[in-house]
Amino acid sequence: MLVMGLRSAPAAKAAPCIRKEQFMFYIVVHEYVGPNPSEKVDEDIIYITRQPALTNRSREPRITGWCGSSNDTSITAHGAYRTRKAALKAIAERWGETREVTLPFEDSEVAAFRPGAYTPMTWCETQAWLYESLDREITADTSDAELEALEENFEAEANTEGYTLYRDRELLTDWLAEYRDELRADEPEDA
Repeated sequence: MLVMGLRSAPAAKAAPCIRKEQFMFYIVVHEYVGPNPSEKVDEDIIYITRQPALTNRSREPRITGWCGSSNDTSITAHGAYRTRKAALKAIAERWGETREVTLPFEDSEVAAFRPGAYTPMTWCETQAWLYESLDREITADTSDAELEALEENFEAEANTEGYTLYRDRELLTDWLAEYRDELRADEPEDA
């Protein structure tokens, strides 16, 4: 005889545990460390992820600190934050202005940014971009102070187009001065 209500209930399925770190936002930076830094000027990426960075050998999670390098990229963890807003604030405090970029994301990646408000030009791109302006703007009579002002104007113009000139400003300053000095050397001497 079957007695109602005395059957045992089916065993409850164990629900997957939700770990505290799944509710966090992590900042993970991929920085170019390869042999061509003058050509690879816009390779660094700042990620906000839902999982901490992993060290490249032991694959252990790391919240802060260097995780290792491979394929010309160094990976560094820069902390865990309770909200995306807090992670964005930390990025702004550490790197200043950034540019959000669209990349093919891994499952845990929420957003990606490149440092700087403007896309940096390589040295060759800077030279090519400025070359036409040199003839118009620089003469043999251009002073060092005028060269400095021109350099600032060139940077401002590049910024309006979403770019910044090559990061080694001493190299740029020397190049502009060399151009002016060549014009001076080409001038005929007074008889």
